[in-house]
Amino acid sequence: MDHQEEKIHALLLDNRFVDWVINPQSPYAGYWLHWAATDPEHAWLLEEAKHFLLEMRLAEEEGQQELSEVQLEQMLDRIREEIRPAPQKRNIAKYWYMAAAMLAGAIALTLFMYAPKQNTITGTDKKEAYSTDVIRYNGNKEDELLFLPDGSKVVLAKGARISYNMLMNGSKREVTLSGEAFFDVAKNAEQPFYIYTQNVVVKVLGTSFKVTASGNQESVAVKTGKVSVYLKGQDLEQSAARIVLPQQVCRYPGSGKELITETFTDKLQIAGGLEKARSYNFEDAPLDSVINTLEKMYAIPIQYNADTFAGCFITISLGDESLEEILKVITRTVDASYSYSGYGITLKGKGCR
Repeated sequence: MDHQEEKIHALLLDNRFVDWVINPQSPYAGYWLHWAATDPEHAWLLEEAKHFLLEMRLAEEEGQQELSEVQLEQMLDRIREEIRPAPQKRNIAKYWYMAAAMLAGAIALTLFMYAPKQNTITGTDKKEAYSTDVIRYNGNKEDELLFLPDGSKVVLAKGARISYNMLMNGSKREVTLSGEAFFDVAKNAEQPFYIYTQNVVVKVLGTSFKVTASGNQESVAVKTGKVSVYLKGQDLEQSAARIVLPQQVCRYPGSGKELITETFTDKLQIAGGLEKARSYNFEDAPLDSVINTLEKMYAIPIQYNADTFAGCFITISLGDESLEEILKVITRTVDASYSYSGYGITLKGKGCR
């Protein structure tokens, strides 16, 4: 990819951009309009990515799961006719990587995450499960580190996708996975962690392990702690789930109905992605810089009145606590309240002036 290709690709995989394109009430409208006005190239890139995204969304709504090469070429030809001439010659091949990423994740992320809901949960409401799911897809060439709302960390391999409840605040934490990922699960005995693949279920209280869910070839390799693995459709308490210990791997070979457990000596290369995990330390920092970091960490938009909170400064560390715990610290510090809805998180208060 050249410089412009990389920028378009980044826009298509930015949930804030996707939300602005398909959500009329997007809190990011002002940001993108300002971004486009600062540079003619920005305006062209925005229009290019916007048209491509809308075409892809239309295909999704019409029920097309996969697009042929001819369909993609026709789609891109239509886009090319509707927008201004490109600053430089474009090559149709550059879109293959973006098309795969869009179909697999970015559109789904916004449709699930920001679909309008009638119910809202405030920071003082009784704890209960919330129905909105967040979908994260790694369309990059390298492994990607993600932060989950419960404080767990996930290294998502190229092409992998996970979905989970926006708050992870039900009686159990649940994640659905396709592809390969390494999990470092935050311990919480009162709220067990479950991972669902096409064929198996993994239950864990707190440990680190790799899960591979590609087609019928599925496996769970444990680095630390222990997990229990059982096939979907079986009862965990009655089916004698396989207990997998460190340096063991449990495989579902795709044939038959049995799980196979064996030892392994190879290093889990994907686990190296956790080295990128770090705490984000803020000392007497403007509230908006903290919120911007939170949005990127959890892929959840946070709406607030920037003018109202312009005089608010906070000292806080992000990276190890759950999202709810972080929000409680922020709102107590700046004398505000927070609520969740289908559009993300909303902060309200009188400000710090």
